[in-house]
Amino acid sequence: MYLAIFGGTGHTGRHLVDRALGHGHRVTVLARDATKLPIREHLHVIEGDIRSAEAVARTVAGADAVISALGQRRWGTTVCTDAMRTVLPAMAAHGVRRLVALSNYGTADSRRPGVYATTVWIAIRSIMRDKERMEELIRGGDTEWTIVRPAALTDGPRTARYRTGTDLRLTFRSRVTYADVADFMLAQLDTDEYVHRAVAIGPVRD
Repeated sequence: MYLAIFGGTGHTGRHLVDRALGHGHRVTVLARDATKLPIREHLHVIEGDIRSAEAVARTVAGADAVISALGQRRWGTTVCTDAMRTVLPAMAAHGVRRLVALSNYGTADSRRPGVYATTVWIAIRSIMRDKERMEELIRGGDTEWTIVRPAALTDGPRTARYRTGTDLRLTFRSRVTYADVADFMLAQLDTDEYVHRAVAIGPVRD
């Protein structure tokens, strides 16, 4: 399979690239700085900005699926929203249907009344707002999308031991590794279980 990955130089993105190449996929990554990813067989890095329609189109062209692991690196940016404004038209133009995108638990319908959602929205409001707007664009587009909403992300190895579900309740104690989230996102390319659905992922036990 040929995959286009956005956010491939980030914490989750690097694990996605490693897992995808390890599974024998061909991967193209759009990165602002191509030197952040080492030269590897079956990996093609395009240097450019996610807001560039031309760079995004080059990344998406010929892909079987698109995976976005984008997230804010500077407070107050709108990188995830901006990305979908270029990625979705590029997918439509090149006939790419499958999209798996990383969001945050606490957005949209997972923003349930209580201390968790209130605290998260106060602490990282700009991030949550950006992710929520990204989700709105994805839902309004014409792709076979899956939105992944993880618990608090941490470093650590892939364990393949995690819970997922569209109505999963996560708490302040919930933690999941970047590697496990990448594992789950990549696995969505082999199933339609969560197509047109937003799914949370967290630990087996808090």
